[in-house]
Amino acid sequence: MKGAVILAGGGGTPPEVPQTILRLAGGANARVVILAHVQQDVARGGRRSAEFFEENGAQNVVAPDTLDAGELTAIVQAARAVWIPGGDQNRFMERFGAATELLRTIREVAARGGVVGGTSAGTSLMGARMPTGDHSPDGDLKVGASPTAPAIGVLPNALVDQHFLKRQRLPRLLCALLEHPNLVGIGVDEDAWALVQSKKLTVHRAQVVVARVRGKPRQVEQLLGSHAIQLQVLLPGEQASL
Repeated sequence: MKGAVILAGGGGTPPEVPQTILRLAGGANARVVILAHVQQDVARGGRRSAEFFEENGAQNVVAPDTLDAGELTAIVQAARAVWIPGGDQNRFMERFGAATELLRTIREVAARGGVVGGTSAGTSLMGARMPTGDHSPDGDLKVGASPTAPAIGVLPNALVDQHFLKRQRLPRLLCALLEHPNLVGIGVDEDAWALVQSKKLTVHRAQVVVARVRGKPRQVEQLLGSHAIQLQVLLPGEQASL
């Protein structure tokens, strides 16, 4: 991947996020495509995100509200940056999970040197898999207690969660990783954001948790376990390899 991925954890998105996207994408005239299809009212959500980018210097923002995957694919092909706001990641994948050409085109924006990112639900869509939000309220580390589903795959070896510390989502991330130990877990807290470039994650605000299952996962009946899980709690300026 020649480009960059922005992971924002939800809550307020600071102005340095769109400013960083524009800088990395080539400047104020870089074409930014907003995909607000995580939201029920796509047009309204797209307008709000477009206005936020324009307030921070963007001069070439489009926020299509079409649900036609072919039309969206053509629009994204011309993008230097793609931004997916908050909402419901499941809604996005229900609409476009079968639209393989659209998902590939989004990945290619980053692969060719552009920027792809999101906040909250948009951040969870960046991984290979995403939490569906259905984790057991008891915080169980059991088979099926933290369901996941395929995501866009801009970060093909990751599973990304958001609102992470604020909503105490470590148990659901660990549960998901024990069932998918080939993935790196990334938990981005509210008001936090991180930049991924050249397989390096750099924290720019608040805290980001990176988790890996190092020991072979074990299972006794429905219970999940591992003798070795690496957990990093990263502060602003700190990095982790992905």
